Amino acid sequence: MVYFNAENNLYSAATTDLNELVTGSDKLASDCNLLVYFDVMSNPVIYKIAKGKKEVLKTFDPDIDSSDPDNMLSVFQTMIALSPSDEYATVFWGHGDGPIIANGTNSLDLDIADNEANSYGADYNSNNENKSSNATWIDIPQLASVMKQLPKQEFIFFDACCMQSVEVAYELRNCTKYLIGATCETPSFGAPYSTTTRLFGISDAETAAKAILDDYQNNSTWKIWQEDYKINNVCMSVIKTENIEELLTATSNALQTISGTTPLELTTIFNSDEHDATSCIYYFKTNGYRYGYPILYDMNDVMLHNLTAENYSVWRNAFDKVVIYHPNTGDIRDTGNCDWFGGDSYSTFGKNLPTMSIKNFRSFYLSDETYGGVSFFMPRSEYASQTYPNMNTRMYDYEWCQKVGWKDLGW
Repeated sequence: MVYFNAENNLYSAATTDLNELVTGSDKLASDCNLLVYFDVMSNPVIYKIAKGKKEVLKTFDPDIDSSDPDNMLSVFQTMIALSPSDEYATVFWGHGDGPIIANGTNSLDLDIADNEANSYGADYNSNNENKSSNATWIDIPQLASVMKQLPKQEFIFFDACCMQSVEVAYELRNCTKYLIGATCETPSFGAPYSTTTRLFGISDAETAAKAILDDYQNNSTWKIWQEDYKINNVCMSVIKTENIEELLTATSNALQTISGTTPLELTTIFNSDEHDATSCIYYFKTNGYRYGYPILYDMNDVMLHNLTAENYSVWRNAFDKVVIYHPNTGDIRDTGNCDWFGGDSYSTFGKNLPTMSIKNFRSFYLSDETYGGVSFFMPRSEYASQTYPNMNTRMYDYEWCQKVGWKDLGW
């Protein structure tokens, strides 16, 4: 089941990807049914796609809000009723900010209410590309409440920005066996569905998840973007939810071993060290990715720099049971200006260069040691600023943040 939440500025890219799904369906296994909910700048439609053709199964009239939890549940229940199966998997296509909250105008310049979650969406509710105000989003706890009412998914693939966070994964742990997604921004052209679609029919879910990730990163369209914007690839991973409780316990225990201020502030900025970096990798910023505080740090990189070698080894053992695949995209320092990957103006750093206080995505140093492919939230004093929503408290809507022990550490 593919869920296009694209009644927004991605509508043109969604149409292209729908056509790629149609093309790719010609090589889809005969025992795998492909149903697509498609909401762009017209009333939504459910298609059945097979053998290079699409068939309309249902049209929604009047238009519905695709970010509304009740509507989303009804859409999925309708697709399941139209095509019962032994197993199910879902692709969520659209905008994403992971578990992050924006205040007022978010990073996509869509107006939302103060402190409103903008995790996945967004629906303009207008069928008018020139009207982007009052867009609605669905936050992850709401999305999880929808998915819990459906059969457990073999995998959920977020073809949306920043969704591969441990908070998202923990919220969806009972809804799916595997999660596929990116920690950072993803390109508007999304997955190469003309080749990805056939992978949906692989019978083993873990094999399918890894193959989908590999196909995404080998997208031939990247060659054009790499040449034009001088970037490498999207940071992605596959999460196996089965052992995520063990990772929660290991993270909670590890945090308790770190001595420092009360409340505890983890180290993210440091002198260039053996890891050849001046800060931990981060994938997003508050109040939009260009001007706010860094947020959604790479979970592995932060733990690597804050734990003793012995404690890190114990924690990493639990991490590796959950984050089962996170291919390193390579060193992407000094790749040039790229307005698609937002950030500050810093572009170079290293052992032989002056230390910089902050780095951005286009100057990350991704090594096998530092890169973990999953982001996480950690409270910081900066997030309590009146300029932004106080995410230190807002993030307690997420079960991970409730259970991992931030309150015990002074937050």
